[in-house]
Amino acid sequence: MTSLSEPFKRRMLAPIETLLKGAIDEGTPSRPNSGGRNIEPPIFDEEDPTFESNHSYAPARSGHVGKVDKEAYEQTLYRMNGLIGLQSAKQSIRRLSDFACIESERRRLKLPLSEITFHCVFTGAPGTGKTSFARLLGKLLHSLGLLESGHTIEVSKSDLVGGYLGQTPLKVKKVFDHADGGVLFLDEAYSLTHDDQDLYGKEAIDMIVKLMEDRRDRVVVIVAGYPKQMREFIASNPGLRSRFSRTIFFDNFDAEELYSIEKQMIRSSGFDGSDGFFLRSELMWQKLYEQRLTHGSNARLVRSAMDIILENQAARLNRIPRKKRHELCELIADDLDGVETQLRWNHDD
Repeated sequence: MTSLSEPFKRRMLAPIETLLKGAIDEGTPSRPNSGGRNIEPPIFDEEDPTFESNHSYAPARSGHVGKVDKEAYEQTLYRMNGLIGLQSAKQSIRRLSDFACIESERRRLKLPLSEITFHCVFTGAPGTGKTSFARLLGKLLHSLGLLESGHTIEVSKSDLVGGYLGQTPLKVKKVFDHADGGVLFLDEAYSLTHDDQDLYGKEAIDMIVKLMEDRRDRVVVIVAGYPKQMREFIASNPGLRSRFSRTIFFDNFDAEELYSIEKQMIRSSGFDGSDGFFLRSELMWQKLYEQRLTHGSNARLVRSAMDIILENQAARLNRIPRKKRHELCELIADDLDGVETQLRWNHDD
């Protein structure tokens, strides 16, 4: 019987709480190479003679050789930890990345592999970061050698459903071909089952179920949408229930998080705000959140607010004959005039 390396045996015998230690992000994310557990993957052990500093190789089930890139893994987790809020989703992705690390280790040592796949259901309201997390998951799995490219293809019902019976399977196969080696992200997946008489939607689901199994080592499928509708979607087909065993929940942002997202958007765009602007903005988000006007849009609502704010600033500055450089980049309290009213109107509409 082949003797396993001591570092590998220590990892495999370690209690699960050790593997997951530090998985819940309680504050500022650890920086790469800082030694923080939420960044350092459990598979890399520099005492292991098979370890290479940045790159090693892990044979995948399909036979291709996947490159393991420790630096890319750390950087991707660091980016995820730096996102505002979403602690529940972050914890779930860390748990999934722990499993992916061990799976990559098994492949590298040519041990028997589990039958668990990385297909996921993402549930939550719009604007809660589901698409961003799908892209991050693809990069994580690629950095561990479990996906060949890690790119993400985003599709909707119109990309999958044909105009006549028999065309749909061809369209679904083409989408899977484009997603080969990466992630296939289907938002509002339940649109395929809205109408019980929709034979095209049923045809698409049947083909998706088939290809999810046939290409389980080549494509990770993520379906996303509101919790209630996603439960109904998964229940609509026995094949879907067996393919998706993992659900990741995306919570609504609270008032403080929405305010932080706004500040981040402002500064990343080269703008800044006066003290009066930020004070008024913070109060606005608190009021909108308390009245539950943010729950259906989240970060998308912040983006809408930013559009109105910048239009207000432009209208104000256009009346000034000679504008100074700092004025072009500064937002003041008056630039928030009408923003709350417009956001309420959009919500009611």
